[in-house]
Amino acid sequence: MAQVRRRKKIGPAAGARTAALLSLLEVEAGGFPEEALDRHAADLDRRDRALAAALVYGVLRRRLRLDWTLKHFLKTPDKPLGPAVENILRLGLFQLHYLDRIPSSAAVNESVKLAKAYGPAWSVKLVNAVLRSVTRAGNPPHPAEFGLPLTEQWAVEHSHPVWLVERWVQELGREETLALLAAYNTVPPLTLRINPARTTCEELGRLLAGAAERIEVSPYSPYGLSLYGPTGPVNDLPGYNEGLFAVQDEAAQVIGLLADPEPGEKILDACAGRGGKSLHLAGLSPARVIALDPDLVRLLQGRQEAGRLGLDSLVFIQGDLIKAPPFRGESFGLVLVDAPCSNLGVIRRRPDIKWLKAPPDPARLAGLQKRLLAAAADLVKPGGRLIYAVCTLTPEETTGVIEEFQKRRPGFTLRPAGDFLPQSARPLVADDGLVRAWPHRHNTDGFFAAVFMKKTQRPLTRPGSP
Repeated sequence: MAQVRRRKKIGPAAGARTAALLSLLEVEAGGFPEEALDRHAADLDRRDRALAAALVYGVLRRRLRLDWTLKHFLKTPDKPLGPAVENILRLGLFQLHYLDRIPSSAAVNESVKLAKAYGPAWSVKLVNAVLRSVTRAGNPPHPAEFGLPLTEQWAVEHSHPVWLVERWVQELGREETLALLAAYNTVPPLTLRINPARTTCEELGRLLAGAAERIEVSPYSPYGLSLYGPTGPVNDLPGYNEGLFAVQDEAAQVIGLLADPEPGEKILDACAGRGGKSLHLAGLSPARVIALDPDLVRLLQGRQEAGRLGLDSLVFIQGDLIKAPPFRGESFGLVLVDAPCSNLGVIRRRPDIKWLKAPPDPARLAGLQKRLLAAAADLVKPGGRLIYAVCTLTPEETTGVIEEFQKRRPGFTLRPAGDFLPQSARPLVADDGLVRAWPHRHNTDGFFAAVFMKKTQRPLTRPGSP
């Protein structure tokens, strides 16, 4: 984590800004926004926790636009400022241009206090001068005024890397790219998946009345509720301690619906992570679910969540599907490969993702995904199902992976996803029979999924063929 000075008491409401600054520095050093906020905002009251979260996620969403604007007010824009000063300026500018309820004087003064507490001595004068200049200027400069190419204008205006904007224009066209960029800058709802063994959507909706500005039943998943403007963190919601629900985006819930587990079926979640989809599968049916992942910390987090939800039968195993598969001579009726990916479908919830990825990443990760899918295929019993899913929509990581799999594994048949889904989820199935959920079309995370069936007989081969 980036080095910062020891925290000082720096005035009213500064706790939220301090928590935001320390969280941003942690994210910049490789941490996760949600976990960073849990650490640094833990002692704040509900109102200041909400402000800290709004600042962190707002700066991460608008970082390129903020940096581009700040360069017009810095005397030496190419001079390195250091992570602490950069993020203090971003926080101040974000408050000035995006948070109407915070007076300009408060945004400037509290930023100066942050510089005194966490920046080098020279930064105090700089932060004060830059933010006061921004205040006097009024409206921020617009990229169209500087003759930038259109994709660069959109990159600045919507705060996304240029390479992503260029790629989406090529793949989706201009109109859909603009819609996608806008969707990725919206604040998504907090989406819950009910625990059907303990409650229903109707019961949980009544229990949560008043816990959000608006609560809606999810249109695609029969187990989902979306909370818009929740009044507090998820672990403070009624029913959390009783294990009535888990947090899971609606598109991710559709993967569990696609699996449609049968009672007693032996299931492997081959890239389980914290086990979100394993938990969903275990909650849908009394199936035998095994969650496999190489990361022990994530598995322990999943086990703790399983205990909260009362799903103690779920088995967590540390292992690597490619390097050291722990299953020899075993087969499963269903294997789920929710593969590591570029995560470009979850930018709404993880806006830091867009600053962490680079143009070669989708193709590089596709190589790993192909190896994982091939290894998983060896564990599917005849007549069983193999599901491939990623929270991205790049061609390399979606159709590119499954098309190569089909060529190399003729013993598997690609099936229309709609055959396995309830009617409510079928709008997420594209014309090619594959699940393609889009933030700007469906108000979900971006997700892709395909389901294969393993043939019950080996395909015929010519004599002498391998």
